[in-house]
Amino acid sequence: MRRFVAVLFFAPLALPAQTSDWSFRSRIEIRANYRDTNEAKFPLRFPFPPINLPIGQTTAFEETVDAGNHAELSVAQIRLDASYGNVFAAHVQFHAQDKYRRNPTSEDRQTDADEIWLRFGPKPDFLDRPAGSSVFLQMGKFPKMERQPIRLLESYGLAATAFNRFEDVGFMTGGTIGRNLYWRLQGTSGNPLYFRDPNALAGDNGIRELRLPNPNPKLKTGFPILYNTETEGYALQTDHLQFGQAIGYRWQNDAQTFGYDAIAFHYRRSMSDAEDAPLAGTFYGVDIDLLEGPLDRGIRLRGNKKEEFGARVYTEWRGLTSTVQFTKQHIAGLHRQGEELEAGYQIRLANRWVPSIQPAVRWSGLQNFFKGDPTLFPAPSIWWNWTKLDYGIRIGLPHNSDLTVERARHNVASPRKLDMSETLMTLRVRV
Repeated sequence: MRRFVAVLFFAPLALPAQTSDWSFRSRIEIRANYRDTNEAKFPLRFPFPPINLPIGQTTAFEETVDAGNHAELSVAQIRLDASYGNVFAAHVQFHAQDKYRRNPTSEDRQTDADEIWLRFGPKPDFLDRPAGSSVFLQMGKFPKMERQPIRLLESYGLAATAFNRFEDVGFMTGGTIGRNLYWRLQGTSGNPLYFRDPNALAGDNGIRELRLPNPNPKLKTGFPILYNTETEGYALQTDHLQFGQAIGYRWQNDAQTFGYDAIAFHYRRSMSDAEDAPLAGTFYGVDIDLLEGPLDRGIRLRGNKKEEFGARVYTEWRGLTSTVQFTKQHIAGLHRQGEELEAGYQIRLANRWVPSIQPAVRWSGLQNFFKGDPTLFPAPSIWWNWTKLDYGIRIGLPHNSDLTVERARHNVASPRKLDMSETLMTLRVRV
């Protein structure tokens, strides 16, 4: 990684030394949280041997990762950017702490580069439009093409968690045709298919303690859903190369009071069937090995194809911001889809200490068109249908800081009623 960072920041020196065209920026961000998560438990029918259960317990459970009230530091990160006009750009986003990304929560790596990439050529952001047609090439670790441009809450919806929350590693090219129409093509490693709880903490699955007799870890499994997890490493892996394509259209009026960005996308790759543990901190496998479960017959699979397609529309109208997204996924013959709608309205106040408030609401849903045998697979939550409602308010504070207060409510088609609600308060400070 250190070698890649060095290349990222010394490569620009090969360009003509016209310092007036160079731009360098840095930003440090800290997020401190208060979290109140309701306790919920679901008994499993999977026949765990007694040695795999806590002493005195005869049944295993899916249960809340870390119930109760907690104060914690969730994010400590630095962002570095260098650019030379619209010819070249380099970007690093490195965290020394990002608790809500980690999976498993207790044993995943503490430090990581969320994004690290080089780009040649102009790539307008969201509603920005170039003067004419353009083309670019980007390489490294970068966000999904369809990812939500601006998040109004600190939590994530079900669709964003399941499909596009995490970055991928590889190459992407694209450009604009005229000022409004744009296109993307990419080849990447492909995010492994894994599982996590959809609340703030991912949960502890496959940690070292579970290999000991009668384990009783402090952090529990959560109620995991399938999701595209973070890629390991910063180099392109070609074993199961993922190809992606997208086409989009953006528009904004001259007064910049109304605009939208719409994109349709598609990804496809083969899934790994290796019985190994490629993710940091867990001995569980990914892709087909995960779906087969410990008995290799938990869910009936057909083939090894992984394919996703969908669309996302981002809109701004004065103080109103909204995002609508839809994704349909096929994984080894299993089908599922997710939808999400988020909207918020920023109200500017003539107040030095509270310059703005932004109430926001998000509805998200996840439908799984498959079902496994709970006596053969130990995580039945991966096939439950699910909806989640998040609502809250972001309060602007002086010096580029803000406070977000939000509440999550879940409606899950589980065999018994579960209350997995969570309250999250986030103080964000940016320097």
